[in-house]
Amino acid sequence: MSFAIVAEPLLGVYKGQVGGGQLDPLPSPARLHAALVCAAAQGVRAVADGDGLRPCDADRDALRWLEAHPPDGIAVPETLPNGGAATAYRKEGLVVKEGRSPLSEKLVGKPAVTGVAVAGRFAWTWEQDPPEPVAAALGALCPEVPYLGTSESPVRLAVAAADPTHRLDRDADLFTGEGLDLTVATTGRADALEAAHRETSVAPLLRADAHRSSEKTTAPPVVTAGLELGRYARPEPPPPPTPWTSVLLFRVDRPIPPQLRVRYAVAVHRALVALVGDGAPAVLTGVYEPGVSRPSNRCAIQFLGPDAPHVGGTALALLLPREASEVDLTLIRMAVQRLRHVKVAAGPFGVKPPVEVPADAFWPEPAVGTERWWQTEPVAVPDSRPPRGGRWSLADAAALSVALVWRHEFSAPGRGDVRYRALAEAAAGRGVRVESAVRVMDRDVGHYVHKVNPDTVIQPYRAVLSLGDLTGPRTIAAIGQSRHLGGGLLVPRDLPSDIVRRWAR
Repeated sequence: MSFAIVAEPLLGVYKGQVGGGQLDPLPSPARLHAALVCAAAQGVRAVADGDGLRPCDADRDALRWLEAHPPDGIAVPETLPNGGAATAYRKEGLVVKEGRSPLSEKLVGKPAVTGVAVAGRFAWTWEQDPPEPVAAALGALCPEVPYLGTSESPVRLAVAAADPTHRLDRDADLFTGEGLDLTVATTGRADALEAAHRETSVAPLLRADAHRSSEKTTAPPVVTAGLELGRYARPEPPPPPTPWTSVLLFRVDRPIPPQLRVRYAVAVHRALVALVGDGAPAVLTGVYEPGVSRPSNRCAIQFLGPDAPHVGGTALALLLPREASEVDLTLIRMAVQRLRHVKVAAGPFGVKPPVEVPADAFWPEPAVGTERWWQTEPVAVPDSRPPRGGRWSLADAAALSVALVWRHEFSAPGRGDVRYRALAEAAAGRGVRVESAVRVMDRDVGHYVHKVNPDTVIQPYRAVLSLGDLTGPRTIAAIGQSRHLGGGLLVPRDLPSDIVRRWAR
C-alpha cells in the first residue's frame, strides 16, 4: 500500500475525450491535476482575487508538489469501452436564420461522448508520502472534485491507500516496449491553466459581442503548456524458479583448457561420488533405480575461465539442482568440504574451499545500454537427433535444449519427435531466440560429451541466444546433453540495445 488519490466512478462509467474528440480510456494524471486545479480555484477553499477567485497558498503548494512528483503508479480497474457511434443534438440558442423564418432554434449534432464502463476504482499512487501540509491540502481538495472528464461521469475522490497495477517507467523509450502513455502535469501547468481561465473570463468588447445572423460555437483553445507523456507499464512478472538453486564455487589453481573441460568434469564427478561414499544421491551420480522418474536436471559440474565472478580466477562450479531433497543436498555440501585435489590423466589440480552463491545472483548485472544474451561455453550438444518429418535446425535444437532444462515451465503434448517439436515451439513462445548457431568441426567429439545415447548425433555447436522470460539476467545455467559435465554453460554476452532492437524488426 502507498499514498494514493482514489477516484470511484459513482455511475460505474467514465466519460472523457482527448485530442480531436477521441475516447479517453482512463483519466490521466494530467486530468486529475486539472480537476484539482479547478476545485482549488473555484471551490470553497478558493480565496478572493479582485472580482474572481484563485487557489489559496496551501493549495498552490499542493498543486506544485504534484507537478514535481508525477504519480509513481496508477491503478486501472477492468474497463469495457462503449463502441457506439451515437450523435448528440444540442440546442445552442436562438439565432436569426438566414432565409424566410425570422427566428429558429439552432439544433447542432455532434458525435456523442461515449465512455467506458468501469468495474472498480482508479487510483494514482506515490511510493513516498507527501509532506504533511501537502497531504492535508490534497485531502481537503479531493471532495471538492465533482467529476472527472465530462459532467456525466461523477466521481468520489479521496486520499486513501492503493496498490498500483502499472508503474511509471522513467527510462521508457516511447518508440519501444508496451504500456500506457499518459499525459502528466509538469512545472507550470497550474499557472498555465489559471492564465487561460482568466483570459476566457474577460468580457468581450461590445463590438465583438454583437449579434450576428449566423453564429458558430467556438470551443476555447486547448492548453498544452506544462504537459508531457509518461509511460506506465505493468511490472514484469518474476522469472520462474531457476533450474539450479545455488552454486558451490571453488577457485582452481590453474587454467583448464576448454577442450578438456568435459574430461576434467568427469574426474571431479568421480571424486565427489567417492567423497560422499555409499548412498551417494542419484542427483549426483545420475544413476536412478528402474521406474523412478528422473528430474529435469541433476548436479552439474562446470569450469569457468580466469574472469569467474566471486572468486576472481579460474573456478570449478558445482550447480545444485532445484529438485534435490534437503537430505541429498546436505550430503553433497558435507562431502565437498573435503575436496582439495582432483586427479586427472592430463594433470591434477587443486581447489580452494568453496563459497556458495545463489544461482539467480551469480553473474554481474548487464552493462548500461546493453541487453543480456547468452553464449554457449565452450560448446553445446543437442539433446536428441533431429526429429523426423520436417525441417529442423541447430537453432531448433538449442530451443529444445532450453525447454528441457526449464521443463517444469512447459506442458508439451505427445511423445518423441512430436513432443520435441512442441517443446521447441513452446520455448520460442516464451521469448527464447537463437540469433546464431554454428557447428563446431572436431574429429574428437570426446572433447564435448562423455556418454551419449546410441541414436544421438553428436553435433557440437556454438550459439548466441536469448532466454526470454524464463530467467533473470544473473542466473547461471547450462543447456544441452553435456550440461551436467562440463558443456553447454551459458555465459553472458551483453549486446548493445540498438542492435537487439534491429534484430526484433
